[in-house]
Amino acid sequence: MRRLPTHLIVAAALALTVAPALAQESTGRFAGETTVNVIEVPVRVIDSATGQPVTDLGLADFRILEDGVEQPISNFSEIRSTVAIRPAAEPAADDQVPGAAAAKPLEIVYFFDLFLMYRGDRDRAVEGLEAQYRQAVPDGERVSLVAFDGELETLTDRSRDRQEILDGLNAIRSIEANGIKQRISFTQELSESAPTNQRDVGFYEHQQRNAEFMYELERKTAQVGNAILATMARYGTADGRRVLVAMTPGYPKTDWSPTYNALDFLDASVEYPQEDLWRQISRQAADLGFTLYTVDTSGLSSSFPSDVTIGINDSVGQIVQDSLIQDSADGGANADFEDPSGPRGSTTGGADLNDTSQNLGQWLERARKNLLITSAADTGGSAVFPADVNRAVGEIRHELDQYYSIGYVAQHSGDGGTYAIEVQLPGHPDYRLIHRTAYIDQPAATRSAQALRSEMLFGADANPLGIRLEVGELDSRFRLGAAGSKRVRVPLEVKIPYARLAMIPRGDLYWGKVVITFFGEDAKGNQSELASFEQPITVDSARYDEAVARGYFKYTATVEVEGGEQRVFVGVQDTLAGRTSIIPHDLDY
Repeated sequence: MRRLPTHLIVAAALALTVAPALAQESTGRFAGETTVNVIEVPVRVIDSATGQPVTDLGLADFRILEDGVEQPISNFSEIRSTVAIRPAAEPAADDQVPGAAAAKPLEIVYFFDLFLMYRGDRDRAVEGLEAQYRQAVPDGERVSLVAFDGELETLTDRSRDRQEILDGLNAIRSIEANGIKQRISFTQELSESAPTNQRDVGFYEHQQRNAEFMYELERKTAQVGNAILATMARYGTADGRRVLVAMTPGYPKTDWSPTYNALDFLDASVEYPQEDLWRQISRQAADLGFTLYTVDTSGLSSSFPSDVTIGINDSVGQIVQDSLIQDSADGGANADFEDPSGPRGSTTGGADLNDTSQNLGQWLERARKNLLITSAADTGGSAVFPADVNRAVGEIRHELDQYYSIGYVAQHSGDGGTYAIEVQLPGHPDYRLIHRTAYIDQPAATRSAQALRSEMLFGADANPLGIRLEVGELDSRFRLGAAGSKRVRVPLEVKIPYARLAMIPRGDLYWGKVVITFFGEDAKGNQSELASFEQPITVDSARYDEAVARGYFKYTATVEVEGGEQRVFVGVQDTLAGRTSIIPHDLDY
């Protein structure tokens, strides 16, 4: 599918050079480090007949497979109310006494998407959470509240204090939500605008309006998705069970959407905006150990656009099964939990695209819900479309009260591969297992870059490493982008004082390592991809004192940006000391 424009390109392969103030030499011999990659999988076991959780199962009852290959279980415990009631490994003999109960804290992050939610939906979410935490915060639970309305803001950070949580919720209510009602007003104007000339009358103008509408949906969804990814990266190192509850409709819900005629599909088909992004969210959630719940507080009784009457006819005639389970008594208007069924991964949400009674608004609505369902289910969570947010959040927290924590040691670490996970209960076909189904084994450098990007988006600009950024003269030559926009190349120099770096003796050298990350954002909130590089740094032992006294390491790079207002972030993480510096720099060409 078409991607949004990239607003920052770092020339790493061709234009990236490293020029330290003091000469570097061969790194020589060095003792490597060993990483044990323990994959922990929270598993809920449900009795299919009663719908109730199954307790008191033991390690011997379970099998766990990665990519179809059984793995030895290295860690096992049953968690009830954040307390492990079984030891990590069962006693080897009957007369052994099990180890003491261990705490398993619950790190729960509530993400409020004020960018796409209606104010009424936001208020219902706030009121539901206030009811949940008005009395007390359960033992072992830490609560964070994060809001996004074009910028990320933390209202409550890992708190166990009831009043702090209520104050944070009250602050969310007071935020002026510049959501979809204000920001996609152009769509109604577009639907009523006059054709630009005779050639555009009918088909061409109609096709352009559809393309602009879908592009805007994609852009808005990308901004929210990037904010969710940054939030998970920020809290991804927390101890205990990690849960993200995203209060979001998933992508903009509008009062107007364009129509599609059969003629439109002669040269193009309809694509769901940011399908790949939501898959990335579910994969990163699994990789960081998050269980993802999505809560759409607009509920199930959504009204489709009233001005769309022409059906949508997909060019390949794909027919998929509807994954939304409607409540037979009230048509689904008051249903709370949705369970995916039928073919997984379909983003058409069950719309029969050969049925000319369907329209784009209905197709997008069903696709939106189906994508929320499958993304959450892939992490062991669920999608919720509640009429009562208080009850829905209560059910989510109830689900987290009891589960089994199963761990195994993967035979790989940081290779970037995607691995499927399957948990089995041999001899118990009447039990249903809920757990994350896959994860990406991200390299350490990638995780560091994601953490840096998260700090950038949360507004961090601390500089404990004392780095300096110098901007050179831009390349006077330019090329035109696809949209006819000017692009310029800007040389950057990042200077890192040796005195602030953690370096260790290594034979006749001192050795350290940094991760340098570049990231860009334009005035509209569009974000570039991360460009991140691991850089070892060495200094001759004989010159180390001199380097600390007056030297710095210089890292040069060239970034390519589009014309207009851009903000470039440069982050440097000292991997030995665990300290990070971030410098933002504004460009306007």
